[in-house]
Amino acid sequence: MAIRISVELSHICSLEDIPAHTAAAEAHGFHRMWVPDTVVSAWEAWLAASLIMQHTTRVHIGLGVTNPYTRHPVVVAQMAATMQQYSGGRLTISLGKGIGRFLEKAGVQQYDTAVEECVTILRGLLAGERTSLTGQAFQIDAMLLRTRPPDTPVPLYLAAIGPGGWSTAMRVADGVATVWSDTVVSTRQEFMTTRVLPTAVLIPFAQTRTDFFARRVASLDELRQRVATLDAAGFDEVIVAYADLEDLHTAAELLA
Repeated sequence: MAIRISVELSHICSLEDIPAHTAAAEAHGFHRMWVPDTVVSAWEAWLAASLIMQHTTRVHIGLGVTNPYTRHPVVVAQMAATMQQYSGGRLTISLGKGIGRFLEKAGVQQYDTAVEECVTILRGLLAGERTSLTGQAFQIDAMLLRTRPPDTPVPLYLAAIGPGGWSTAMRVADGVATVWSDTVVSTRQEFMTTRVLPTAVLIPFAQTRTDFFARRVASLDELRQRVATLDAAGFDEVIVAYADLEDLHTAAELLA
């Protein structure tokens, strides 16, 4: 298969168990380990990504989906530049608009342009440029970071579920992060007519945990079928969002 097989660090994994999960992912040969930036996990995402970097030498690290409100673009740029240098160029970031209801409860005012403005700011700051932007969500006045621009640029993926997310991603992103659906193949074909971007598709996988994602895959055979469908359609990466170490080990059979 041409498609790359990655995993997403289980959001129910304990902080203490992250090194063991990380070691298993590296040993099995997964392409990338994504770290979900979510408030339902038992750890903070950027710290977890740092632990993965400390315990690996080969596997790539994806961080996201990160929203531009609770993670201000200037802070994200500084963290990303530092982690890209430390990891030897293994970091990718996925950005999205966030969970609306959570942001409302946190008292955050949301803007339709926030993600696109965030991408603009990140590109400038990560390139070592003095960056200004007057937008609806962000106003940046001649900001310049002291972090060194990373030798390897940080790829910026955008989360895309609906038409708005896909349209924005096609304008400004380096790649697309989405989730499995029966229409994911046709949606990608619809939006990638003039520009083709690397596309990663998340598939939740739990063999025994019935409380792990509402639309999870519970068998290796079904997981294989979905990966084969994505591979035949030309997708670049599948992200297996596993529940526990046993699921991680089972998913590794996709690499055989």
